[in-house]
Amino acid sequence: MVPEFRLVDQTGAPFGPERLAGRVWIADFVFTRCPDVCPRMTERLASVHRALGERADVVSVSVDPAYDTPERLAAFARAHGADSPRWHFLTGDSRHVQDAVLRGFKIAFSRDSEDIATITHGVHLVLVDGRGRIRGYYDSNDPDAVDRLVGDARRLADRPSS
Repeated sequence: MVPEFRLVDQTGAPFGPERLAGRVWIADFVFTRCPDVCPRMTERLASVHRALGERADVVSVSVDPAYDTPERLAAFARAHGADSPRWHFLTGDSRHVQDAVLRGFKIAFSRDSEDIATITHGVHLVLVDGRGRIRGYYDSNDPDAVDRLVGDARRLADRPSS
């Protein structure tokens, strides 16, 4: 199951998993100051989002919440073609973010100092069904895995009771 979390979205509104109840969604973990991996991952996820249309939401959780304010996340979304009402960029208290990423989603994440070069995080996309169950992990660097994600998300969306 997806962990219970309390964060805020790019508009500053409170956001938890209940906002996605009954919806298929895909989570990823990024930060706006990331020089390479995060922009590429967001671009790949934008193509997934276009392919799925209304079938699935996307949730991008910042792994640099002290810097990534809702305003910065909104600007990042606009700059990367991710400013959709079905794409939620989340930030919040560092402790809550770390707990959700590591213990809840089981995604690698560490930060050794305030230097952004010390932020490391996993690049897997996480597929979640309408009941809040994690249904799969997909390497965002593998085009075949991303294609499988699209197919799996479509199947889940077309069979909401699964």
